[in-house]
Amino acid sequence: MTEGRLCQVHLLDGRKLELLVQPKLLSRELLDLVASHFNLKEKEYFGLCFVDDNGHNNWLQLDRKVLDHAFSKTPGPLELKFLVRFYVEKITLLKENTTVELFFLNAKSLVFNETIEVASENVFKLAAFALQEAKGDYSSAETTASNLKQLPVLPTRVLREHPSLNYCEERVIEHYKKLKGVTRGQAIVKYLALVESLPTYGVHYYSVKVTAVP
Repeated sequence: MTEGRLCQVHLLDGRKLELLVQPKLLSRELLDLVASHFNLKEKEYFGLCFVDDNGHNNWLQLDRKVLDHAFSKTPGPLELKFLVRFYVEKITLLKENTTVELFFLNAKSLVFNETIEVASENVFKLAAFALQEAKGDYSSAETTASNLKQLPVLPTRVLREHPSLNYCEERVIEHYKKLKGVTRGQAIVKYLALVESLPTYGVHYYSVKVTAVP
């Protein structure tokens, strides 16, 4: 009897879910299992993806067995990522708070990893919203600087574009101070509203191989 394969699923909140995938397990069943860890009802917006040997993201097809996909031949556990796959035009179309929070975590990851293009000024605004969501009202420059070093909100590209980290922190603080009294939920909505206005948000890029015609 064929044994299963060890799998690590990277969740949007930073946790890792480790499990043994059996040969007959369908991708849909695995997605259901992952969604249950968030008590997620609106799971139709989410998917599981893996990186192939060419470094490209591939989504698991829900009607196929998990182990039937062309995973990397690198030894070790399968590495899967739980991410937003299908986007909504407006965040207000989502019904559950859990779904909204997962969209927020997904958007923060896209910004920090430079998956979507964000002008520096918008990065500073988004960082301020993220601080308000995570830490509440502004208290001091020292505390904010410390928090900014801990939170993944300032992409490497933005840091390189400006004279210093201190300059970037000061720009974030300017926006952060204006958010006094904004609740955690309001900060999430403001963050997502700004991200939704960006032209590359919700776009999945795929590499295309062009073959010359003789």
